Amino acid sequence: MSQTFIPHAPTVKSRIGTILRATSGNFLEQFDFFLFGFYASAIGKAFFPSESETASLLNTFGVFWLGALMRPVVAIVLGAYIEKA
Repeated sequence: MSQTFIPHAPTVKSRIGTILRATSGNFLEQFDFFLFGFYASAIGKAFFPSESETASLLNTFGVFWLGALMRPVVAIVLGAYIEKA
């Protein structure tokens, strides 16, 4: 005798909670990227000292780009890992 698992339909309360958590996480991440972009010149001078301010700023935006590029890559990897767990 085998039992089959039938998931229950999500309630309105659980859907609202899911939407609020996703929205707040997205807001915090976008705010983080905004602050990084706003302080890019200061970050460039502190972490990438160079004779050229343009080179420091380009290095800073390179790190900014790398962070934006890695977000979907990490989501794919973790999504595959969590799906199997």
